[in-house]
Amino acid sequence: MPENMLLQSDTISNKQQDLFSVILSSMKDMVFIMDKENRILYMNKPAVDEYGVSLGKYCYQVICNKEDICQQTGMEAILKGQTVHLERTIKGKVYDSLVVPFVYRTNEIYKMEIMRDITERKQLQDELEKLSITDKLTGLYNRRYFDDILEKEVLRTKRLHHDLSLLFIDIDKFKHFNDTYGHAMGDKVLQRLGDVINEQIRKGIDLPCRYGGEEFTIILPETLPWKAIIVANRILKSFRNVEFHITKNGEAIQKTISIGIAGIGQYSNLSARSLLVHADRAMYNAKKTGGK
Repeated sequence: MPENMLLQSDTISNKQQDLFSVILSSMKDMVFIMDKENRILYMNKPAVDEYGVSLGKYCYQVICNKEDICQQTGMEAILKGQTVHLERTIKGKVYDSLVVPFVYRTNEIYKMEIMRDITERKQLQDELEKLSITDKLTGLYNRRYFDDILEKEVLRTKRLHHDLSLLFIDIDKFKHFNDTYGHAMGDKVLQRLGDVINEQIRKGIDLPCRYGGEEFTIILPETLPWKAIIVANRILKSFRNVEFHITKNGEAIQKTISIGIAGIGQYSNLSARSLLVHADRAMYNAKKTGGK
């Protein structure tokens, strides 16, 4: 099989075909040249290796595996002669794509698309982003993420006239526990509470965060306060039943938590900061009346 494949055309001379081959054969990225109808005129070797010889076929059939023309982002700009840089996800792979339009002899617009596989780089970026917003000890979101997402959720709630509730959780007398049994046991308490929270919330909807130290928050989108109370009670009951065994003497200890609840109604003007303050105050009131 030739290293590069070029569809024969009256408008492209053999000498120019050779020039294309010399320039593009050394490229590791996939290169396609298409006419204004999106018909493939040229494929370099990496493109052929990935998709097979597909000259004369429409790019949306070959690349996107579709029978109808796809609404590619930036198509209007390309037709106006503008270069477009975009990211494409095709068959589970992520490509960095550069589409360069050019006018050839007939004054018709052709386009060259250069596609680079960035799947591994994208996965690494996603993993690094995930690590940057995740609390290492509990696996919940961290304070950085909470501050950002609470503001966004409050704005979204106001825009859509929905409800939003916030739980603020604190482990009762955690400093005394740490001082008595050590930080390793304290970490086990924090980790177990993180597990309990994850078990009692809606996956992919509610947003659990470790706010800092022994404090946790849970953002409950589209949730009325009375429904938030149900969630809080489930967490209270589940955590109350957890036993922590002290290694040196075999003693079993149970810990308690205090939870404050605050909410934004459909037409509330409460800010994200005010919502957090309300939930924090409610938590301290709960601690005064029931925290052990």
